[in-house]
Formats: sequence, C-alpha cells, structure tokens
Amino acid sequence: MKSTFAVLAACTALVPVSTLASEVFSLGQVNASASAMGSTAMGGSTVTQDDIQQFNRESLDRALDLVPGAAISYGGVRGERTVAIRGFDRWRVPLYIDGIRVYLPADNRIDYSLFGTADIAEIQVSKGFTSVIDGPGAMGGSVNLVSRKVTQPTELDLRFGTMMNNGGTFNGFQADAFGGARLGDWYVQGSASENLRTFFSLSDDYRATTMENGGKRDHSRRENMKVNVKVGYEPSPFDEYSLNIINQTGSKEVPFNEVPGATARNWTWPAWDKQSIYWISKTGLDEKGSYIKVKAFADRFFNEIDTYDNADFTSLSSTSASRSYYEDFATGATAEGAWAMFDGQNVFKTALHYRHDIHTEWNDYFRGSPPTGATEPHQRQLEDTWSLAVENTFHPTKDWDVVPGVSYDYRHLIKAQDFILGNTGGTNMSNRPYAYPRGDAHALNPQLAVAYRYDDAGSVHASVSRRTRFPTLFERFSTRFTTFQNNPTLRPEKSNNLEAGVTQTIGHTKLGANVFQSWLEDTITSVPLTTSLSQNQNVAKAIHKGFELEISHAVTPDLEIGANYANLLRTVPDKSTILVDTPRHKAFAYANWKPLDGLSVVPSVEIGGERHLQKANPSTMYFDGGEYVVANLKAGYQFTEQVYAEAGANNLLDANYKISDGYHEEGRNFFANLRLKF
Repeated sequence: MKSTFAVLAACTALVPVSTLASEVFSLGQVNASASAMGSTAMGGSTVTQDDIQQFNRESLDRALDLVPGAAISYGGVRGERTVAIRGFDRWRVPLYIDGIRVYLPADNRIDYSLFGTADIAEIQVSKGFTSVIDGPGAMGGSVNLVSRKVTQPTELDLRFGTMMNNGGTFNGFQADAFGGARLGDWYVQGSASENLRTFFSLSDDYRATTMENGGKRDHSRRENMKVNVKVGYEPSPFDEYSLNIINQTGSKEVPFNEVPGATARNWTWPAWDKQSIYWISKTGLDEKGSYIKVKAFADRFFNEIDTYDNADFTSLSSTSASRSYYEDFATGATAEGAWAMFDGQNVFKTALHYRHDIHTEWNDYFRGSPPTGATEPHQRQLEDTWSLAVENTFHPTKDWDVVPGVSYDYRHLIKAQDFILGNTGGTNMSNRPYAYPRGDAHALNPQLAVAYRYDDAGSVHASVSRRTRFPTLFERFSTRFTTFQNNPTLRPEKSNNLEAGVTQTIGHTKLGANVFQSWLEDTITSVPLTTSLSQNQNVAKAIHKGFELEISHAVTPDLEIGANYANLLRTVPDKSTILVDTPRHKAFAYANWKPLDGLSVVPSVEIGGERHLQKANPSTMYFDGGEYVVANLKAGYQFTEQVYAEAGANNLLDANYKISDGYHEEGRNFFANLRLKF
C-alpha cells in the first residue's frame, strides 16, 4: 500500500541503494488503505525507507514527526518520547510490527525513541479511519512498522554513523547491517543494529538553573540494540510463509527536571527488553485476490526501573528506593480471510483476533543502614482480548469504493493482583498480595468509507467510524505511589471519527488535503478526590478537529520542494480538564537539490506552534508554550553504486526550546554516515 496523501513518499530518492517497493515485506502490511483492491487510501500516510534516510530519522519518534497530523511529546520524569496522531496519544493509537501489535498490558507506556528504523521498509500510518480488520483499540489511527525483505540472490547493506554535539565532541554512534539471500522459492535474512547516545548537549542560549547548568545534559544516555531474523517460503505470487524472530534490548537514563522545586525522580532504566517470535502466512485461493492469512505470535517484555535515594545514584536505603520489575508474556493469533466475488467487483473480508496477556510485577526494597534487601511476592494480571471483524469493499464502478465494516471487541480480566508493603491503616492487607475485583468489557465498532477517483490524477474520499479503547491495568488499578485510588469499573473510551479528503496531481505538482473531526465519549480523566488523592474516571467529552495540507513540486529534474501543514484544535466542552502536549499548528518543509551528478543537498525546517503544557512546579498549573522553529541541513555524495557518504546538522540555528516543562530539547548537533551496499 502506498498512501495517496503521503507527500514524503514522493520525495526523490537520494541514492541508488534506496529501498524499492519490492523490498517491502508485504505480509507485514495492514489494511491501512481500506480497499482490498489497491484503491484510494483513506487519509493515511506512508513513511518510506527513502524518507527515513533522506531526513536522517534514526528512531521511530523522529520518523513519525514527518507525518502531517503527528506530533512528538516528551514524557517528563519517565523520559519517554511519544507521538500523538491528530491528538490521539500512544494509548489510543496502537503500534504494530508487521501487523503484530506491540502492547504492554500494565500501562502500555511505549517509548518510541527505543525503536530504531534501520530494518524498516515503510511505516504505515492510518489517521481517523482505521480498518476494523486490523484489530481492536484504534481510536484515532494506527502505526505499523513493515520490515524489509531480501529481493536479490545475495544482499549486504552496511551503515555506520557518528554523532557530535555543537562543540564537535563525539556523543554517539549508530551502526546497522542487513543481509540475506534468496534460494529458489526460499529466502533467509538477518539484520542487526545498535544506536548509542552517551549524552546530548543543550543550546548555547540555555539559561542555567540550580538543577541543570547547561552544556552536556546530565543523565541523558540511552542505548538500544535489535536483531531481526526472517526465514520465508514463496512458492507462488499468491502464497508466502514466513517465520520471524526479533530480539530488542534497551537501556536509558532520565534527565532531571530543570525547574527548581519540581518533582525529582532519581530513576534509571537498565533494561527495556522485548523479544518476539511470529509466524505470518498467506495462501491464495484464486487469482482474483481471495486469500487466507494467518498470524501467530509469542512476545516477552522485561522492564527494570531502579529508584535511588540520591542524585548520585549510590544509595538504596529509604522507603522510596527500590528496583521495580515488569515481565510480560503475550501469545495470540489472527485468522483473516478475503473472498473476491463478481470478477473482483466485491471483496468480503473477515478477521478473528485473540490475545492472551500475562503481566507480572515485583519490587526489591532496601531498608536501614546498612540497607538490607527484601523482595515482595510476584503480582500477576491476566487478560484475554478478542475481536471479530467483517468488512466489505464494493465497487459499483471501477472508480468507486464503498467500504462498510463492523467489529465486536471483548476483553476478559482473569486476574488482577497487587501488594501493599508495610502498615496500611489496619486493613489487614499489608505485606501480602490481594486481588482486585474482576470486570469484563465489550464494544461494537461500525465504519463506512467511500472513495471516488474522478480521473487518473485525482480522487476524493470520506469516512465515518466509531472506535473503542479498553483502559489499561495501570489506569484501572495503579495507586501511583499512593496518590491515586483504583477504579476497577473504569469503562472503555469511545471516539466517533468523521473525515473527508482530496488528492490531485497537476503536472509536476502533487496536492493533498484532509479535514477531520472526532467526538470522544467517556474519556478517561484524572479527577481530584482530595488535595492528595485522585482517581481515573469516565467524565469528560472532548472534540478533536482540524485539517492537513500537503504539496510537493518538481521545479526541475534536479530540484524538488515540498511541505505539509497540520492544524489541530482539541477542546473539552465542560472544561473539566485541559488537553496538553499537542501543538495547534505544525509544519514541515524541505528541498532536495542535486547541483552536481551524485551530490544531493537537503535543507529542511520543522515548525511547531504553541501547545498547552503542564507546569513542572506547581504541577496544578498550565501554560501555553512549546513553540519552535528548527532548521536542518544534510549533504550526501554517491561515490559509486556501492559507496555513499553524508554529513549534516540538526537544529542548525541552535534553537533553545522545550515541548515539556523542565526538559529543554537538544541544541545544534552534527552527524556523519557511511553506507556500503553489495
């Protein structure tokens, strides 16, 4: 699938070693384009490997920042990079790898910066309308990382890059390798990558505080590594069978909040590890497009947070010090079928999804001087999630798509345990696990989309859908260091999405526009019960509305320019809460200039408007901030068909800005990459 609205996907490839469409692992694609017959995409976008390389986007959060309607935010004391799609955050926009969902059942707090992009062929982004065939939970869209696939008898692709701060000091590297072979109908491949940042530096215009003196940002180290192995069998153009294994390990430090008096967390993450094994197969039933597709997977996630007493990370002795562990296991499967009827005029799809999640957590505590350790009992939460979906694509003529669909989602909570350490006021539950009340939830999700291609160069589409998200275990049961009261009866959130869009090509110019509005019901909101205690409740209704514009133009064969703009307004009619972390205006513009044979120069600029932000101190107050203008520049040269080198600067003008109070972004920084392909 290639989005008709993805201007960036139309960028001129910088080098001959770029990813071809045939290198996309098609088994890993999802139904982001609504139509099973390769017709108009419903307002989504695709970021290709060419785009990732062209704009040097080495992590998932930075790659998604290219998409109109997507906005990066920073997770404060947890140091997490997250992305919102049209105002819908990581809880409301599921993340997939080759169509297999990445889900952490405890809190689903996914740090997008820990996902590298080296082995990704394309990133599929749906916005608003998301096919029910893809699975549950997509309130505002979805993100799917589609892996690369070897296409030649033998392939080897190597890259090594270095990073430097504004003073030219080495502060990190990235290295990746992709190789494989095709042996008749079989293919085997593997990839490995490592991305290390020892620190980043703040802008020279940063003003020091008692918590941060500027220059090298304290505790900003992070590292992630990934190995991906794929074995496949492709006996015909209609059949493919694939076994995939991914091992990902990560670790990170978390910078302190710069604001004096703000909440201080002496936290480190020595482990953020994920392992997956999954099977994907597609068996063609005829030459018209009918097929049976099967996915089966097993996932493991391990997370460790070390909480220290002091800023030197040397003391573990107070009641707040601990080593906290999450270990999650998930198994599941999807069966999807499509039947093409009436010579392809009608395609009927159905899918059944099942997922079983086991979450286990425990803590090591340290007390006294010298401290002595104690390990609390393991607490477990078990859940089953089911989804049954049907979707029909009808073509009254070859230029029309009419796509109704509906899904039924069901979540069954099997077990939910917690543990209270020490005196709890005579409740007789101290120092032992106890069980929360169990509760199930279900939802019905209808959708309808219509698309019309009025000529070979243009199309329009419109869609309406209703989607539901079940709350996480964290939202229902976490006491957040005794500041929250649990709410086992928390209901699912719902979103009603309406969208229309148009795309048009005029000569060497490509244009696209979308307008959208979403009405959210039963929105989960933190409600104060006392001055020191809050609870998650279904109390708020919210509205997300806005529009997106895109344009690219080939000025000459050697010069292309492009831009996109997104406008987003989020409101809560009863003003019961303030919606934060998304800008009202966001834009991206670039040029790709080839002044000499083999040489490419790519300037770009990122613009973010004001957003509502929560103050670090006092945390009960909010303000408007987060605006920025960031300029980037990259130059690359193709020495031979096998050798390519590039260098550039991010935040070229050394802008001093922040998108979360107390956490300024990186100042001017440099990079250099060398790529070899054989």
